[in-house]
Amino acid sequence: MQTTRPTLGKYICGMAASLIIFLAGGWLILAPFALGYQSYGADWVSQTTNSFVLGICVAVVALISFALFFSSLLGSLRVAGVLIAPTRPVAQAPAPDQVQATIPQAPVQNQSDLDKTLATLAAALAADLNARRQTSNDQQSDQAQSMVNRSETK
Repeated sequence: MQTTRPTLGKYICGMAASLIIFLAGGWLILAPFALGYQSYGADWVSQTTNSFVLGICVAVVALISFALFFSSLLGSLRVAGVLIAPTRPVAQAPAPDQVQATIPQAPVQNQSDLDKTLATLAAALAADLNARRQTSNDQQSDQAQSMVNRSETK
């Protein structure tokens, strides 16, 4: 199986350029006030309105381009196998008398020894946590029953 190595340079450069353009849009928004050609408390002059509207437009376009570069980067990393595509888990209610630890299993041929060990460890931890919760619930119900018995005898 041939694996491709993603080229991250074009995505990083695009995101960096988008951030620089976003900062330029921010400067256009703030320039009338920072440079002093808009008096404090006075009505906006046409230069201030123009700079402000243009700055907002530039900033919005820069944020959209950053989001597109970022999503393209994620798609490229998924294609290369670096990231795993998100899956939606199906919620199932566990039976009250059964304690089960459900762990999604990847295909065996793609699992490394570390993945297998971590999956086993996670299953053991989940089973231990469920057992502790069960004993905690039993102890709480026993304490509640003893309190009821004490109040009935008085």
